[in-house]
Amino acid sequence: MNFGLDPDQLAVRDSVRKFARAELAPGYLERAKSSVFPWDVHRRIADLGMFGLLAGPDHNPLDREDFVAAGLAVEELAYADFNMANAAIPVMLMSSLIQAHGSARVRAEWLAPLVAGEVYVSFGLTEPATGSDAAAITTTAIADGDGYVLSGEKTSVTMLAHAQGMIVAARTMRDGAPCGVSAFMVPLDAPGLHKSVIPDTGWKVMGRGVLHLDGVRVPADALLGPEGSAFRNVLNGFDFTRPLLALTGIGCAQSTLDLTAEYVRNRTAFGSPLSTFEGVSFPLAEHLTTLEAARLLCYSALWRRTVGERHTAEAAMTKWYGPAMASRAVKDCLLLHGNYGYSEEFSLEQRLRDVMAVEIADGTAQIQKIIIARERYGAEFLPYQRR
Repeated sequence: MNFGLDPDQLAVRDSVRKFARAELAPGYLERAKSSVFPWDVHRRIADLGMFGLLAGPDHNPLDREDFVAAGLAVEELAYADFNMANAAIPVMLMSSLIQAHGSARVRAEWLAPLVAGEVYVSFGLTEPATGSDAAAITTTAIADGDGYVLSGEKTSVTMLAHAQGMIVAARTMRDGAPCGVSAFMVPLDAPGLHKSVIPDTGWKVMGRGVLHLDGVRVPADALLGPEGSAFRNVLNGFDFTRPLLALTGIGCAQSTLDLTAEYVRNRTAFGSPLSTFEGVSFPLAEHLTTLEAARLLCYSALWRRTVGERHTAEAAMTKWYGPAMASRAVKDCLLLHGNYGYSEEFSLEQRLRDVMAVEIADGTAQIQKIIIARERYGAEFLPYQRR
């Protein structure tokens, strides 16, 4: 097994690292406290080419689809600015879905501006009564003439206030008969759409929202893939967004550990630097270890996806373990800063509120553990067996 990076992967990592630490890190705290999305920064990230890594040969700066390279780019962004890294992940997911399953019109209309950072496409799956139980969604898409009519409600939609389009998962009906769950590309200026904002404790620069669909008509070519294929074609994307989300927490936690190491090296108590006390150095050593373990889980899952191996269990492992370890690390770093860590003047409390978001996004730890048990030991370990 080779744990090294090839020249292309190193080039992606180093270019994003250089940009992110010089250009993004200084403005993280100011951006994180604002609900205004920094489109100029988003477009500068797009200029690095990372949004095209999974968008097909016409947009990919590499000569192959490389999920490890995507993970390296996301982790480096998160080291400097957790929120801008999380804003990048849906771009990668949506561009890959549109490229692989979109009609010619949808690809022509959305793919290039999405990869260029000119527009944003959100994902509408979660509903008020159905979170991780995606099979229970109630939003409908009724086939009608040469298109579909969508009705229902989506909640916890990341970047809804700033997006121009959304991929919506809906239960499809044709001639009164169910056709399974399908995915549709829906422009957010279509008649019958209504948005509202969800106030959050962190992740403010991206934000979340609720979308009401009241008889929204879309053409037939808005369908992504065949009818009833959303779970196979669209939700499969969770197997790479979960490691990427974990890497945003890991990147943020790693930078917080590095920041804290510098602080305790220069802060003194009882005549000695704080770094000389085992009660300070041991927690840092422990968190460095758990973050490295989480990081290796992430890149193992992304490598498996790159080479075409099944990795659903590994992706779920990354998603519960990585964010949990990241949140613990950031919290301990906040405590090691004492009263300074609890102040809004510094970034520690903001980092903690931000990084906790990835303990929820794309499924909580409990859901990930269900997936792991199912993948490793079979359907007998699914909750519905108790019904």
